[in-house]
Amino acid sequence: MAENLPRFRRDRLAARWPETTDGSPGDRQMIARNLMPVILLLALLGLSHGLAYWSGQSAELQRWQLAETARERDDNAAINDLQQQLRRTESAAAGQLLAAETRYQKGLADVQAEKNRILAAHAAGTARLSVPVKAASCAAGSAAANLAAGGADPAPRAELSGAAAGFLVGLAAESDTVAVELNRCADRVDVLEGLLAAGRGGVVPPPAQ
Repeated sequence: MAENLPRFRRDRLAARWPETTDGSPGDRQMIARNLMPVILLLALLGLSHGLAYWSGQSAELQRWQLAETARERDDNAAINDLQQQLRRTESAAAGQLLAAETRYQKGLADVQAEKNRILAAHAAGTARLSVPVKAASCAAGSAAANLAAGGADPAPRAELSGAAAGFLVGLAAESDTVAVELNRCADRVDVLEGLLAAGRGGVVPPPAQ
């Protein structure tokens, strides 16, 4: 019985895997069965590698998209801040121009009012306009007498006529008007410099008082 055991095993192996060496169907089936796990393993490895590569590419694309979104959000926020700053600067400049125009109009009104006041006082006799004149030679004795008596020696003056007073007062008013115009120009230059400084990101100067 012990002698039959090895033969029985060989018979079972022969029945399970026919021993053929000439490319018979049984031999090909056996090779196919043996190679199938290897083929499946290689396929799984290739699929795993492809999935890992695709996942990496997808993650990289997602990171890039997130970075682009963040950069676009920051750019939009910066643009919005600049627009808000520009609006505030323009509003402040408009207020400064309005204040400068108000000062200009008040300055012109003050010059005209002062001119009218002086001329009205001169015409009413409550204020006299005069200019210094050269003293006459005949008044030298009288002036010496006044000095000897301890009196004052006022410089001789001549009162202006109405026409002369109007001319000189008008000339002074024109000079004051030029000064008011120059102040108006200076205020506008200050406003423009503030706008330029704001456009360059500099410090906007405070409005003129």
